[in-house]
Amino acid sequence: MSARKTPAAAAPVAAAAAVDLAIPPQLLQHLRERRLLLFAGAGLSAQAGLPTWRSLVQDVVDATIAEAMQGEESRRELEGMIAAGKWLQIADHCKLKLGPGEYARLLGERLSDFGRPVPEAHRLAVRLPFAAWVTTNYDKLLERAYADERGGLPKTLTSLDTEALGRLLFDGAPFVLKAHGDLDKPDSLVFTSRDYRDLIHGNAAFSAAFSAILLTHSVLFVGYSLADPDFNLLLDRQLLTFRGFAPERYALMSGIGKVEEEYLWRVCQIRVIPYPEGQHEAVPAFFQRLADRLEPVDVAPLARVARAATLAVAPPALRASPATRAARVPVAAVAPAVLALDWRAGAVQAILSDGGKVIATAAGPREAWATPAAASRSLESASGRDGSLAECSGALTRTLGAATVKALGRVLKGQGGRLLRLELTREVERLPWELLALGPQTLAELAAVFRAPVGVSENARGLPAVGSPLRALVVADTKSAEPALALPGAAAEGRAVADEIRGGGVGEVRLLLGPEATHDALARAFDDFDPDVFHFAGHAWFDEHEAYLELADRHLTATMMRPWLTRHSPAFMFLNSHYTAFIPAGVEGQGAAHAEAISAGLRGRPGFADLAMRSGVGAFLGTYSGAIDDNGARDFAVAIFRALLQGATAAGALQAARSLAAEHASATALLYCLYGEGALRLVDAGEAA
Repeated sequence: MSARKTPAAAAPVAAAAAVDLAIPPQLLQHLRERRLLLFAGAGLSAQAGLPTWRSLVQDVVDATIAEAMQGEESRRELEGMIAAGKWLQIADHCKLKLGPGEYARLLGERLSDFGRPVPEAHRLAVRLPFAAWVTTNYDKLLERAYADERGGLPKTLTSLDTEALGRLLFDGAPFVLKAHGDLDKPDSLVFTSRDYRDLIHGNAAFSAAFSAILLTHSVLFVGYSLADPDFNLLLDRQLLTFRGFAPERYALMSGIGKVEEEYLWRVCQIRVIPYPEGQHEAVPAFFQRLADRLEPVDVAPLARVARAATLAVAPPALRASPATRAARVPVAAVAPAVLALDWRAGAVQAILSDGGKVIATAAGPREAWATPAAASRSLESASGRDGSLAECSGALTRTLGAATVKALGRVLKGQGGRLLRLELTREVERLPWELLALGPQTLAELAAVFRAPVGVSENARGLPAVGSPLRALVVADTKSAEPALALPGAAAEGRAVADEIRGGGVGEVRLLLGPEATHDALARAFDDFDPDVFHFAGHAWFDEHEAYLELADRHLTATMMRPWLTRHSPAFMFLNSHYTAFIPAGVEGQGAAHAEAISAGLRGRPGFADLAMRSGVGAFLGTYSGAIDDNGARDFAVAIFRALLQGATAAGALQAARSLAAEHASATALLYCLYGEGALRLVDAGEAA
């Protein structure tokens, strides 16, 4: 088993001695300080055999003439425009003739890197401590390189992900920004002159975020030439953004003359690092020299995650299922069924699909929203452990409607442990759908249920790596020094979870019990321990604004936790306390301010699930009830980790723990929900054995 945090030297680049490029001292300093951005252009992807701008436009012209135009005169005119460098205007014309759908398909066909080896330049680039990797390319070479070299998948954004971009910038977390779009998202593609105008003038939020990136970071351009329209548009953007001061900017460029070099400095304040035309092996050689000048801890170790060393990003056709987003998440034997729910026109709207095929589409009975909201009120107190739980289940079933319930029963019949993904809109998210009654059992007992993230794309979330050995941060019974607040069951849970992980021989644990669990201790743990697992057992509640965890010395609010989770996203996060996922719609506290905090109104109140999903946590397990029994919660947590350490998926471990609790007549296990990657595993079969 490979050691954690021991950087391996990158493989030497054979041509490193052929071109000896000087490294500007300030560039190296900004890289050390993680204040340097890499901007990657088409020339970098050309090292994988993908087309340059000119060859891509020529391909598009040929396809347009073959598909939608006739006559030699049209060909001559378009080729004249190519010679004149009017590439964006040509792209506009071709998109109009082909239509948006065929045009996007053509770009995808020409620019797909699927099956192509990842160039050494990309591998070295993602191992260097850039603040972010920004690219105007459409391929997935950077994501694939990141997966191979660091494990997991990077947080990958387009101009459509402005909320996520702002959060990552503020929290200082690394990301990949595909400034001109992703082939998986045709609406994000920027290729024509009109696309560029819409990006700059029609997306104010992205323009502001992009300007903030340029204002707060030094930049290294690689793979661009002055003939590339995307590079010229980037230069125009910078000239518009800055008046006077601009952070240092550098460009590693091939075959550039003195006149062009002087132009870039005089007009754009870009310092050119030139190398001879055609000698593109100088690019990985330059990256290697940068790595050699850094401290080992600053360079990402090779194969940090032993079992993710061969990870490859799945082709677009496979990304529809979260279980096949990447080889990093083991593919389930059967893809998950999907139940999509929304609330429109006074009723729940449901779409049930299996294997990519729609099985049923139905609307529940029309009724006031207060009716389904009232179903979850029984979960607020200990009464949720008796017959009122069945009342809640029945109410949800009536809300969904008989047609959908019957179809769901048919899909799950005879398939114990079947993965079921709930895709919920914000309107219906904060209801305990896991308690839906299907005959004598609940949905949670019949299937391995998990919830898709709400309001954030999978690419923007990324996918955290799981280290080998596994690292777990366990925090428990934080108020043990105060007898009235001590939770002996939580303390026992913390020790038992730590023992399970240590005893399994696959991981190491940092255990913070009682007075040890301070704010500063947790901050240090996230920064220097970088946990793959974060488990909390103790008090959690809400102030007038948001959810918080009770630490030994203060409240830890969701806002305070956000930068830790964004910069060091755990693969698995389990907060075992009251309402840590969300407060369901309709729950009303009784009496004083303490109870007022959980009065959720008709739309519910967020706990930590939304934070975890937006921050990039792989899988989050929390509760939607105030009826969490101390001892029942302890037994449930131990069962969860025991199953995970035996190689179960997150959703499979949750169902196994529920089955075990049912054998002991405990309903506590039904009061939890799982968000994120239901097919995520903490250990693979070999490690579990």
